[in-house]
Amino acid sequence: MGGVLSGILGIGGGIVFVPLLTYLTKEDFKINTGISSLAIVFVASSSAISYINNGLEISNYLLYLIAGAVLGGYLGSSISKLITTKNLQRLFSVVLLFAAYRMYFGTNFSTRFEENIVLYIVIGILSGLGSGLLGIGGGIIRIPLLIFFGGIGNLTAQGISLITAIPSSIAAVIPKLRRKDFIKRGVIIGIFGILGSVIGSNIAFALPQNILNYTFATFLVLVSINMFFRED
Repeated sequence: MGGVLSGILGIGGGIVFVPLLTYLTKEDFKINTGISSLAIVFVASSSAISYINNGLEISNYLLYLIAGAVLGGYLGSSISKLITTKNLQRLFSVVLLFAAYRMYFGTNFSTRFEENIVLYIVIGILSGLGSGLLGIGGGIIRIPLLIFFGGIGNLTAQGISLITAIPSSIAAVIPKLRRKDFIKRGVIIGIFGILGSVIGSNIAFALPQNILNYTFATFLVLVSINMFFRED
């Protein structure tokens, strides 16, 4: 499921992995974010390759985006140790609402900031923080910012975001590697997620995205509300 949505929407899959792991297992939310970050390394890599094979245009500012994302990912993962599980869940629910908003109302914009190197570094850091804190690839933060402030088209922003999610998720998972118990689960989810990502990436280039986005955005709103008010 996470792999398919990764390919379709250009996200790492964490917004699917984390809620499902939280609801279907008895594992702590913070452990689930680590499992998700590890799985995203596999899934985002596969999705990114599919986008490149479909003619993805690589931005000249990709390296600046990656540098910011790696820094943000490591910082976010380290900071997560200082935040309670409940607060992390509520923060995650707010991020889901942001993603839903992007999917409902997202559109392309041209902007005078698109040649600004600092813009891409800042976008990278912000999305990396989300990756480290919440176990997501950062795409739900990165993609709308690239579209609204970078003047990049939707599919291009999605492909660039997937490439950036790979090093960002690696940086996010490194501080959590002390917990060896989640590595096996993260690898299993990631490997099976590759199949879904290949399917999703091809769908992204074949079907109208507005239909897919509206459906998934509704799902995100419901999950967000449930998670915000959930009492463990």
